[in-house]
Amino acid sequence: MNEDTPTPPNTPGPAGTTPPAEQSREERIAAAKAKAEAIKAQRAAAGSGPAAGSGAASAAPAAATGGFKAPVASRNPGGAPTVPPKAPKVQAFGTLTQAVEIRCDPGEEPNIVKILGGLGLYKNPLRGVWQLDYRYYAEAVRRLGAAGYEVDGTDYLGRPLAGWAPEARGWTRTY
Repeated sequence: MNEDTPTPPNTPGPAGTTPPAEQSREERIAAAKAKAEAIKAQRAAAGSGPAAGSGAASAAPAAATGGFKAPVASRNPGGAPTVPPKAPKVQAFGTLTQAVEIRCDPGEEPNIVKILGGLGLYKNPLRGVWQLDYRYYAEAVRRLGAAGYEVDGTDYLGRPLAGWAPEARGWTRTY
């Protein structure tokens, strides 16, 4: 057949297949499913190779699956999993301005931001520490504890932060 002449609409194409416009809806769905299954099988075969199991990139997600599932936060929009802490000590210091300063090992900061970013955690530009409002401190301690961190909290007078209540401390007063 000459390349200049068009093929009639109902004849098979060069490889013996019908043109895509001639396939029914069910045939197109079946073809898409088969293609997706082939891609999944190809990825699974590539993932089971000897080079795929080595390295820190594959070890981090495997280790993170058993840890704390971080809530989706503004600083963690994809809900990326946290990794187990290497330095689990976190210091919390209650300030006079009703904020809690969170200090941790610099290597743990990405985890802390993922865990507490949705509670309004922000970096204080003057002091260089992470801060959180007193109102969210109890939830922050709960989340950090679930992730494997140990929180040591004191306020500016040396009192423990665990007993903080807006009626008892701070600038608020009830009548």
